[in-house]
Amino acid sequence: MIENTRLDRVLATGKPEIGEIQRMRGAERVVSRIPIAREGRVVGAIGRVMFKGPQQVEALARHVNALQREVNFYRREAAALRGGTVGSLDDIVGESAAIRRLKRDIAKLAPLDVPVLIHGESGTGKELVARALHALSPRRAAALVAVNGAALPASLVESELFGYAPGAFTGADRKGRKGRFEQAAGGTILLDEIGEMPPETQAKLLRVLQERTVERVGGEAPLPVDFRLVSATHCDLKRMVAEGRFRLDLFYRISPVVIEVPGLAERREDIPLLARHFLHELAQRHRRPEPELDPAAEALLRQADWPGNVRELRHAVERALIFAEGERLTPAAFPDVAVGLPRPPTAAEPRGARLADSMAALEGAKIREAMQRNRGNKKRVAAELGISRTYLYKRLAEIDT
Repeated sequence: MIENTRLDRVLATGKPEIGEIQRMRGAERVVSRIPIAREGRVVGAIGRVMFKGPQQVEALARHVNALQREVNFYRREAAALRGGTVGSLDDIVGESAAIRRLKRDIAKLAPLDVPVLIHGESGTGKELVARALHALSPRRAAALVAVNGAALPASLVESELFGYAPGAFTGADRKGRKGRFEQAAGGTILLDEIGEMPPETQAKLLRVLQERTVERVGGEAPLPVDFRLVSATHCDLKRMVAEGRFRLDLFYRISPVVIEVPGLAERREDIPLLARHFLHELAQRHRRPEPELDPAAEALLRQADWPGNVRELRHAVERALIFAEGERLTPAAFPDVAVGLPRPPTAAEPRGARLADSMAALEGAKIREAMQRNRGNKKRVAAELGISRTYLYKRLAEIDT
């Protein structure tokens, strides 16, 4: 005899009972009772134990909820990809404590509409952080618009950032043009290299951030703009503020939250993983067989100095792949990679040389090393040494004379 059965009730009504609690032999079970029909007439009923108790149902519900959260996460990423935005936490390669902490910070900040300043050395992947912030944010369906502050000439800054009205100036598009802030409507604007923006540009940018409106060149009325602000720099903005080279009020506007992106020196354990990731990616791009990374080469890469950080490592791996002659990359495949690269020898300094002369000679040697490492790319050299390009040009002229 089955205790507390309701099969007779199901037989009488013809209505199923799903997920009901039934007490049997001192324990609760989750059961279902299904009527059996033939030719439109109920001829019987069957009962089945679905779960041994409510606790199993609760555990299943928790599991389903966890799966639903994962589905929602991947839906957000898919929506970001459909919207043309590439970027996720998976694009930030690494398993070190520093990278895990960085990813946790991104995950916490992405849903918030707070301005974020991304700070890190050149080549650390600050743009990847910005793309992940956008792709995982509520604004992911709209555009991420990047603006390079160092590349904006003062004469064009207004038309580039704020757009211009039809016929605003000779040669202007007859339909006018949206500026970068309007293009980022509903999305995110990335102000890259914001520390390189000239003072006049800083003042105009501050006005937009304060008023949340832009006025097109030649326009008659301000236009409201809705965007999330993300800025990036390798510069020490606090020092620049103290030196009068960056506006204090703008600094406060862009940096309620600061994300520090670690350099390779802070996460050397990630270097082999990054090298293999780049080998796989670049082998597909260049349609080359993917070689293995010899343990000795892996050790060399891990111990080497990488002033250009991840970008420099990627270039080294790409050169090695292009010129690879076998199925394995050995240390010989990385001839330009050195551990503790000494500075080139300089002429012996005379006894009693002035401190200023000695410092100038040391600075010149450092500049020559950086120029050699970066193959004459002055923008990279200035970023690596933490000096302005104007000062670099001045010193190069002095060194060459």
